[in-house]
Amino acid sequence: MNDTKLSIKMAGSWSTQLRFTQAIGRGLSDLMPANVTVVISPGSGALESGAVDVAYSKSIVNDHMYSGTGVYSKPEPATWLRTIAWLPQEDRLLFAVAPQWGITTFEELAAQKPPLKTAGGRVAPYLLKAYGFSYEDIASWGGTVTSMRHTAEAARDRFERGELDFFTGDGSEYDFSAWRWIAERGYRFLNIRPDVMDQLSKDLGIRRTITPAGFLPGIQENLLAIDDSHIVVTVHERLNDQVAYNLARAIDERKRDIECASIQVGYGPDESLPLMRPSFWSSLTGAISHQWDAKILGAPLHPGAEQYYHERGLI
Repeated sequence: MNDTKLSIKMAGSWSTQLRFTQAIGRGLSDLMPANVTVVISPGSGALESGAVDVAYSKSIVNDHMYSGTGVYSKPEPATWLRTIAWLPQEDRLLFAVAPQWGITTFEELAAQKPPLKTAGGRVAPYLLKAYGFSYEDIASWGGTVTSMRHTAEAARDRFERGELDFFTGDGSEYDFSAWRWIAERGYRFLNIRPDVMDQLSKDLGIRRTITPAGFLPGIQENLLAIDDSHIVVTVHERLNDQVAYNLARAIDERKRDIECASIQVGYGPDESLPLMRPSFWSSLTGAISHQWDAKILGAPLHPGAEQYYHERGLI
């Protein structure tokens, strides 16, 4: 390869992705002449169109897109999809209702049709459909459905305005503090009935996980939940083999840098004093390890990445 710098475009739409890109891009630039840039919110078709060279996906999304089956699949299987590595992020979708409504199950929510002020967005609409209602129905009952940043500060502000009746979303989004904040105020976390989860798994390829007892205050028994775990560094099959090789090498050799780069700091009010208290968090939920594991990648390794892992004796 000559000394001409390759232009590598990496997607990024939220803070953790930008931090990953910084660490991975720096490692790639140390291994080969490359000019790494970030493309903000390029859209789901960006890899296929060539708008970006590297994107971040979820394990289940890659699985469904590559196989052409499941809720995240497209009309045609994305047989061009290839992967470089996965980054650990144990995650689940959470649904919680404010205690004053007295609602403890999805069945009660569907039957009572309450005008819930819903925050967090239209998460897993297929789950609501399985129980016979939708986010549009919540709006027709007199409620609202809006997005909200998943921080304690945002939750408190929304709560004080009386606009936090039903909270939905990823457990890992932002610093998790919003979930702790509502749990400490008696919100009821909803369980998914086993037969409903069985049907979602069969029809839509949904994965299941457990929200364990004690995960948050008020969760006193294990809850069945939708699994949304693990971030996958994803590319198109047309990506240059040497670039894919060096991406895999950069992630492998810079694992600790990536982990450190993912750590973020936030500031929130102390509960007992009029002071701001720092908190530290990361979207990663473990050390980067076995990042070539085909059971998690969801789509095949790019040949360049596969070559690197073979040379290292890892696969």
